[in-house]
Amino acid sequence: MRTIQSIITTTFAVLALTSAAFAQPPGKGGPELTTKAQFAELKAGDKVILTCKMCNTHKVIDIKDSKSAMELCKEGKTVHCPSCKKDFKVAWGHPAGKTGGPDTTVTIVDESGKPCMVYSKA
Repeated sequence: MRTIQSIITTTFAVLALTSAAFAQPPGKGGPELTTKAQFAELKAGDKVILTCKMCNTHKVIDIKDSKSAMELCKEGKTVHCPSCKKDFKVAWGHPAGKTGGPDTTVTIVDESGKPCMVYSKA
C-alpha cells in the first residue's frame, strides 16, 4: 500500500514540476509577433502584449478586428510607453538576405534605431 502511495505522490510531484518548468513567467506572452503575416493572422478577441524592454512593463491590447491588428504594425506608427514616458516608432525591416515580401519584420525602435519594445501574442 505504501509503495502505491509513494508512486502516486512521486508522479504528481514530477507532473507539477514539469508544468512549472514550461509555464511562462508572469506578465509574459506567447510567441513574439515579428512579421506582418503574424499580425494579419490575429482576429477579433485575440490579445496582444506590448512589452517595453527599457522599463520591463507590459500592456495588454485587445484586438477588435483585423484592421486594428494591422494598425499595430503600421510603419512609422508612434507607440507610447506610459512608464518610460517616451515615444517609439514601428519600423519594418527584412531578414538577412531577403528584400520585401511576406518576410517583412516588424520592430519597435527608439530614436537611435535600437529595438526597445516587442509585441507578443497572449
